[in-house]
Amino acid sequence: LRISLFLSQINLPSFDDMKPCRISRRMLLSAVQRLYDPIGIVCPVTVIPKKLVQQAWLSGGDWDSPVENAVREEFLEWIHELPALKDVSVPRWVTNFDLEGSVMTLHTFCDASKLAYAAVIFLRVELRGDVHVHLVAAKSRVAPVKATTIPRLELLAATVGARLCKSVLNVLKNISTTYYWSDSSTALTWIKRDEPWGVFVGNRVNEIRTLSDPSDWRHIPGIFNPADLASRGCSPNVFLKTNWWEGPQWLSYSEDQWPVSSVEIDEDEVLLEKRKTSISALGETKEPFSAFLLGNAMSNYWKIIKVIGWIVRFWKNSRHGVCRARGRLTLDELELAEKWVLRLVQLEAFNGLDDVSIRKLKPQNKDGLLRVRTKIWARKDSPDFRAPIILPSNHIIVERLILHVHRRNGHIVGQALLNRLRERYWIVRGRQAIRRILKKCVVCQRFAAQNLDTESPPLPEDRVRDARVFEVVGTDFAGPLYLADGNKIWICIFTCAIYRAVHLDLVSSLSTEAFMMAFRRFVARRGRPSIIYSDNGTNFRGMANALKTIDWEQVSEFSKADQIEWRFNPPTAAWWGGFWERMIQTLKVLLRKILGRSSLNFEELYTIICDCESLINSRPITYVSEDPTDPLPISPQMFLHEIMEIGVPDCDQLNSKSLNRRIKYRQAKAEELRQRFRSEYLGGLTFASKDSTNTRGPRIGEVVVLGNDSAKRLDWPLAVVEGLTYGRDGRVRLVDVRTAEGKLSRPIQRIYPLEIDSDVGSDQGQQTKLESRDNGGVTLEEVDPPDSTKKTIYSATTRCGRLVKVPARYL
Repeated sequence: LRISLFLSQINLPSFDDMKPCRISRRMLLSAVQRLYDPIGIVCPVTVIPKKLVQQAWLSGGDWDSPVENAVREEFLEWIHELPALKDVSVPRWVTNFDLEGSVMTLHTFCDASKLAYAAVIFLRVELRGDVHVHLVAAKSRVAPVKATTIPRLELLAATVGARLCKSVLNVLKNISTTYYWSDSSTALTWIKRDEPWGVFVGNRVNEIRTLSDPSDWRHIPGIFNPADLASRGCSPNVFLKTNWWEGPQWLSYSEDQWPVSSVEIDEDEVLLEKRKTSISALGETKEPFSAFLLGNAMSNYWKIIKVIGWIVRFWKNSRHGVCRARGRLTLDELELAEKWVLRLVQLEAFNGLDDVSIRKLKPQNKDGLLRVRTKIWARKDSPDFRAPIILPSNHIIVERLILHVHRRNGHIVGQALLNRLRERYWIVRGRQAIRRILKKCVVCQRFAAQNLDTESPPLPEDRVRDARVFEVVGTDFAGPLYLADGNKIWICIFTCAIYRAVHLDLVSSLSTEAFMMAFRRFVARRGRPSIIYSDNGTNFRGMANALKTIDWEQVSEFSKADQIEWRFNPPTAAWWGGFWERMIQTLKVLLRKILGRSSLNFEELYTIICDCESLINSRPITYVSEDPTDPLPISPQMFLHEIMEIGVPDCDQLNSKSLNRRIKYRQAKAEELRQRFRSEYLGGLTFASKDSTNTRGPRIGEVVVLGNDSAKRLDWPLAVVEGLTYGRDGRVRLVDVRTAEGKLSRPIQRIYPLEIDSDVGSDQGQQTKLESRDNGGVTLEEVDPPDSTKKTIYSATTRCGRLVKVPARYL
């Protein structure tokens, strides 16, 4: 403000540095702060750019990114009209506060809108019948971003008004009366009623009632409220046409002419903010304090003892007010608390010294506890070691005790844990209790858990049907091998899933392009396959994605070639591709013996690979008989080259009759070979039943560990079972789990159960996943799941025994 003797004029800042074509959030905030108005003389004008800053940030972006066009246009219009405020002059002198006969009152007006909430204070001076009204201070604030109700905003405006009026009263003297005006009947009701309101309303009502007298608050119709201008904001041109500095005209009249309105209170709106109270009627119980409930309330034995220790200390301090114990619990207090807990356990489990379950132990009552009468009573040792405390095996406190000793002593088990316990306690049927309770130790279960397993499934139809060689193949890479020049090279293997023949090729890398070239060479020499099995290598995935881009309908129309179907094994399930992994093992054995430490070039190595291919394809796949009259055993080579002949007949000896006879002969031999393959090879395939000790299926909601051959068991992640996928035989083959990293699908052999169930089973997890998928030796298709997979409502209780209600979306 540019100060003169009696008037204050607004000194406007310069906005020449702001380019109209690019207005950023930084420039908006700078413009708002340049207009210095601490008293709030022009706050109806300054609230507009404040709201524009808020809108700019809600639209996203950083400090220097341009704002939206609507915000920019409104801001430029505000700057264009801002020079009109130069004509505003505000009197600096208000009145003589020490003048006799004058009556001075303060009037605080509060109002709110969706844009902002504000408060304005006027000083009314009455002297000898003349009334003068002066603007003292005003303050406006932008409404919060989080959506809220208008009554709450009106209450915020009342809070700002009470604070502002308090600061004015600290400066001005001889103020006779203070009035507070608001056009919100709901906010006035909250202020005037002394009732327990909610947190938001209660905190602000308490502050208002502290800063002001509730009886000073009055209602005013909205059309007579001058704070409405500050809460809605206006442009500088509109602002100059208002009577903002003089206040409302009715304030110059006598009090009997002030506006009076009939307030209609919306009780429903008022009571929405009333504090919610819960009333519980509890009947008196005569049941004694239960150690069982104590064990359910806390899962840690040492925590139970410390809690009881504090209770015992409080009980003693209440009885002996002079010598009160302070500080941490002492060792004596902890021992007393433990004896108190164990005495409760014995009272709940045993019927005194004559109890049948402990009669053989010859118990004795010492210090209020039942103890074993041992043969080492005369030994000079601790009393607990000479006469251990007798405890039951099926009490929850004893379960907490065993787990506590087990964890404190490096997770010892078996006889070592029993010996450590018997230094102080004698647990009835202790070994049985230890075996049962240690199954609840997550750390031990993590290292001792065995993976789930299932019976071997029957071979899928693709592996036992009649087809040509290499119509159904499995592919993989082996290597790397090193050439004489130091370069690495890999072996690409294609295995026939039916006749067990192999095709070997060499590639210089594991890229998708290198595999594509090897696949083209395979198709050119062996024919085009219809089904391909592989793992989830990136090169195989890339090849499969490339095949999907082909328009197979058009290809089938012109060439009668069907689409190649690519089937992938589940992640980490290498045994699903056992029929080609077995061929890789055979190849590695041959290469290890043939190559030794040799260093070969590409041509030499390629020749050896072809020799190995011939040897593998020549191996017998049926029984080799010692009888020379029996036919030769079947080998894959027979299906590759059919009937081998030595020599070629002369052309002059060939005619159509002999050729037809030869063709029929070869067809008969080929059919005979297929029949032999069916009876001798396929007929010899039987189920190799696995002796697995953990063939149960996983349960929905069960906590498990995911096995991983490339990591230590300590680093295996925990997971929760959410879905099951069944094979053709109705057995679980794949498990959908949820880990901290996301959702995964793993074979059942990678699942290590911890015998722990999650608290709530989700509806998504209870829906069994049934797909039609063939992978290696397992076929997954739509089948009827067992009864155990039907939807089940899981119930759970808190540690205090309260039943947890499952949310409706999980039912």
